[in-house]
Amino acid sequence: MKKLLPYAIILTFFISFVFVDYASANAEGTSVIQSVAKDTAVYVEPSVESAEIGQITKGSYVTATPVNKKWTRIKVQQLEGYVETAALVSITSEKYLVTQKGGTTLFTYPSPNAQKAGLLNENSIIFVYGSAPGGWSFVQYGHQTGYVATNSLKKPVATKKRVNAANGAVLRLTASPSGEVLGTIANKTVVQQYTTLVGWAYVEAGEQKGYVKASELVNIQIPGNKVYNKGVPVAKGEKKRVALTFDDGPDAKVTPQVLATLKKYDAKATFFMVGPNATKNSAVVKKVYEAGHEIGNHTWNHPKLTSLSTANVKQEVDRTSNAIYASIGQYPTVFRPPYGATNDKVRSVITMPSILWSIDTLDWKHRNADKILAYVKASVKDGSIILMHDIHQTTANGLENVILYLQKQGYEFVTVSEILQ
Repeated sequence: MKKLLPYAIILTFFISFVFVDYASANAEGTSVIQSVAKDTAVYVEPSVESAEIGQITKGSYVTATPVNKKWTRIKVQQLEGYVETAALVSITSEKYLVTQKGGTTLFTYPSPNAQKAGLLNENSIIFVYGSAPGGWSFVQYGHQTGYVATNSLKKPVATKKRVNAANGAVLRLTASPSGEVLGTIANKTVVQQYTTLVGWAYVEAGEQKGYVKASELVNIQIPGNKVYNKGVPVAKGEKKRVALTFDDGPDAKVTPQVLATLKKYDAKATFFMVGPNATKNSAVVKKVYEAGHEIGNHTWNHPKLTSLSTANVKQEVDRTSNAIYASIGQYPTVFRPPYGATNDKVRSVITMPSILWSIDTLDWKHRNADKILAYVKASVKDGSIILMHDIHQTTANGLENVILYLQKQGYEFVTVSEILQ
């Protein structure tokens, strides 16, 4: 008996370890929508030794919660159990707007004869994960999933709004006062609004996405083709603001470094992009947008616009706006004329506000990270618009010290549209 005791202890430890590992992973796992890569069995427990309770076919969509590297808990309609993780593949979703009058029916299977799983209201924002033959889309709204007719959906168009709620706007998973609370979007945050539904607005601000009360948002109104070289100073007692701006990108190597530094310090910025770089680095444009930064137009060929005809000015601007739209599905909201060269002729064909700068760091000229900070220290004040370029490695290298200095001086970092308010 004594000889067996060490083995019993080892076995008990092993079982405890496996149980804790399984329970911990299951508790911490986050549910996501995944696709089934091959026909696979569903088991009662995460083991091929347990009872098989069904099969799921290749191309099915499931709600998946990781248990460990080998096993995932899945739910699809009435079937719930465990499958081998290798049988699943990750998929991404796209936002769509329900446009069918009166809403659209959510079905358990891609067929009008399938069981109804619910009704998605007109003007709801839903997430589409994939399609099925016959004109069906697999979608998610809140915790609901199922199939809807693809022709009842369309891509939404965003408008910029600003949160106007002293304590911030409560963000919910669904358009309802009883919807699951996802967090709070701080007062004065600029958001992208995609729809309104019975008093609720679906918005996105960086990684924050969901519904807020539409009454807690206000329009951002910046006069069309005016020229600005500084922002509006804040009221007495409020935190000072600066706008960090980056021209001539995006760059495949430098811009992601700039984004990483901005994210580290929760700083927002505005990127004025030239057309060829926006086209060549479309994925980077999307990263800038998804991080909640503002995207501006900086022409296609970076010419001195005052030397061009109005037709050529329009072509320079429109071509770049279209390139940006191709990457993110949104047009730029602000414009920066190359070299700051603008006049009445140029402004006559530009509908966006033209943004110049109050601090030129000359980073393009000296290529010295320390000098960038020196220029900022010499001139910064509340409402400053700071010019840099996200195509130079030295700019990425010097950005963190600029942010640290400005934070210590009591500044927060906002987009151009925000600082003009």
